[in-house]
Amino acid sequence: MGRDFVFALRQLRTNLRFSVIVVLTLALGIGATTAIFSVVSGVLLRGLPFPEPERIVSLQTIEYERAEGDSKEANPGSITVVSFPDFFDWRQQSKSFEVVASYSYGTTRKFTPPGNGTSQIVAAEYVSGDFFRALGVTPLLGRDFTPEDEHDANRPIILDHRFWVTELHSAPDIVGKQINISDRVATVVGVLPADFSFPGLNTLPSFWGAFMQGSVSSANPSGMPQKDFVSKYSRRNERTTQVIGRLRRGVSVAQARAEMNAIQRSLAAQYPEDRNAFAVDVRPLLEYVSSDYRKPLYLLLGAVTAVLLIACANVAGLLLARGFARRHEFSVRVALGAKPVQIVRQVLIESTLLALCGGAVGVALAFVLLKTVVVLAPANLPRINHVQIDGTVLAFAFVVSLVTGILFGVFPAWKAAGSDASGMWRAGRGISGGRSEHRLRAIFVVAETAISLALVGGSGLLIGSFAETMRVPPGFDSHHVLIFRLGMSFVEFPNDTARLFFRQLFPQLAAIPGVEAVTSAYPVPFSYTNSSRFAIAGKPNDPNDLPSSNRATVGPNFFETLRIPLLKGRTFDVRDDWNAKRVAIVNQEFARAFFPNEDPIGKSIQPDFGEFGENPTWYEIVGVVAGIRGPDLTMPPEPGFFVPYEQATISPQGVMVRVSGDPQAYVNSVRSIVDGLHRDVPIFAVQSMDENIHDSMTSDRFEVALLSCFAGAALLLAAVGLYAALSEMVARRTFEIGLRVALGAQRGNVFGLVVKRGLVLAVMGLVVGLGGFAILGRVVADMLYGVRAFEPTVVAIACAVMMVVAFVASAAPAWRAAGLEPTETLREE
Repeated sequence: MGRDFVFALRQLRTNLRFSVIVVLTLALGIGATTAIFSVVSGVLLRGLPFPEPERIVSLQTIEYERAEGDSKEANPGSITVVSFPDFFDWRQQSKSFEVVASYSYGTTRKFTPPGNGTSQIVAAEYVSGDFFRALGVTPLLGRDFTPEDEHDANRPIILDHRFWVTELHSAPDIVGKQINISDRVATVVGVLPADFSFPGLNTLPSFWGAFMQGSVSSANPSGMPQKDFVSKYSRRNERTTQVIGRLRRGVSVAQARAEMNAIQRSLAAQYPEDRNAFAVDVRPLLEYVSSDYRKPLYLLLGAVTAVLLIACANVAGLLLARGFARRHEFSVRVALGAKPVQIVRQVLIESTLLALCGGAVGVALAFVLLKTVVVLAPANLPRINHVQIDGTVLAFAFVVSLVTGILFGVFPAWKAAGSDASGMWRAGRGISGGRSEHRLRAIFVVAETAISLALVGGSGLLIGSFAETMRVPPGFDSHHVLIFRLGMSFVEFPNDTARLFFRQLFPQLAAIPGVEAVTSAYPVPFSYTNSSRFAIAGKPNDPNDLPSSNRATVGPNFFETLRIPLLKGRTFDVRDDWNAKRVAIVNQEFARAFFPNEDPIGKSIQPDFGEFGENPTWYEIVGVVAGIRGPDLTMPPEPGFFVPYEQATISPQGVMVRVSGDPQAYVNSVRSIVDGLHRDVPIFAVQSMDENIHDSMTSDRFEVALLSCFAGAALLLAAVGLYAALSEMVARRTFEIGLRVALGAQRGNVFGLVVKRGLVLAVMGLVVGLGGFAILGRVVADMLYGVRAFEPTVVAIACAVMMVVAFVASAAPAWRAAGLEPTETLREE
């Protein structure tokens, strides 16, 4: 073994050009595979950074549209978040968990630094008292939350370590101090460790607060005071929070699921609001936070593995050719008594050494590729900031390199082991390899072409789907619109003051040269949706099962600013102020769903604003507008209604400014006007509406970009493989080709002979690859929009691309063959 290893090193040095080509080919495949595996490992496989993470589970409600007696197969139910009353009952009744805790989706708050510094917007998260205990996390300073903190009027908070360092200068005596959050005093009770992070949150919170069961509801993104906790957060059919639990030792996920289902069935029997929510989804927290990206990441790993297989096939072909060149050497070894197993061992050691060198270069390449992947990755990809090439990834790269070396070396080793002593008497370029060797080279080329077609076709499907999605009109004119949000707390801006502020702000913004219109909305289109239950006048309304719809609170000129078509009635105007009759506008989807075959104009609805302390009020429908999409272009517009901000001052407003030029050019003017009205109102989330829509497609772009890169790499490697195979064929058949030319064959015939060989192999690969493309199409079918899983146009384009690449790869060796001089080739022997 030692002598074989030394000899293999000598072979690498002696055939340096060949070794470099093989190492670089393998480095591309191994490097790309390692980079993608590091993402898969970091996002999907690596345990959460908490003690005994396998015991931490996510709990969610399963809602059914029909009655409990319906078949589960026909009515699988939909998984959704949890209501606060259900959470409180789960926490009290469950025995399978040491701790059950809740957290919200994350929100923003205004932070005013000590010493009257400039206010800024920071991310915040509100949790129940036992949240950090459920995770097994102990604060670096101070203490953890307790259930009693849910009733503490001092508003206890725990600081993130980074926020403590950057904004509070690592003050060692910070515990017990009070800071200004949204113009209210909050008491710091702890500081988290520097390495703490919670998966599934798009933005790392600056602080964590204990949600208040009394005067303030954390689920309210504005932090608005509540009259009581008798609000939508105390209703079982208003599901607004996430729930996690830590299993007791010895309790399995299945056992916890059975207990939680029993508890929820009991609650559904007791409370009419829960009658269609009688099951609970219990699964590991890691599985829950990564579920949306599990399939796309495994798809990318499969694609990059296919690229590695093509690289292996290429190198195997090169080694077969090199084995033919070394046939005299192998024959001499056999003549001197070498056994086949010794020759196999020598060739496998050489191939493994090449693979390990390729793996070493590939790991270096993986560091570069990983940085690119992280930049392309969507912001909501969980744990992406913690993805790295660690010991697990390096072990994976080593194993892949080892297996790769054996994989591409086994066929050349098998061929070399078949050498006999007679080969030492045959030499010369005119002698071609055996039929089995030609067949192996052809199989490699066909396999490469087939895999490349599947990847090119798959990327074509995703590209086509992405293009179709981008062509979908959002339902309004998104161009030349600047959007931003204002950090206005309800302490400093109660309802009357807030309305007055916007009445002053809008005319000043409209006076900026180039501004065409100004309005506001909550939520801003393509940010997220906000739903509300409502009653319909003149129709039966079960208070425990009211219908729900998307709801938006909008400023004046909203529909005109976004150019949303008015289909019937009128839009809001200056008459619709606080003292006027309450009015609403619905979209055409709302009209079809709740007023079929009726004219909704003049009908009344009663939105449920109870969570804001508002008394039930009837709103008369005065207009019908076209539906708008969002935040997903692939989803059709959903039923929704709009109420004027002047009449429902219940939510923070995002401001939208339509301009005549580049929206970003107006940012400074907007900031100066807001500062002039109130210096302590920061603006944030500043971007154009086009950027807002563009951001909603980040995940799709990530998948399309990476799969297209892998398809391009596969295409390149397949072309190189075909080129190498045909070049080797020309080299081995030089004498035969020269003889053909000497006997009268035209150079065009020689060119056609070689090209035909390449195209025949390509066609065979396309036939095989169509099966792989069909399978891949089924895998990605649920990721497509406007494109069929076996789209004929995509199939035709992919096949045409492959044939063009095959022709180009075949043309160079064919041209070289056609240029051979018969006098030189025939003199060779």
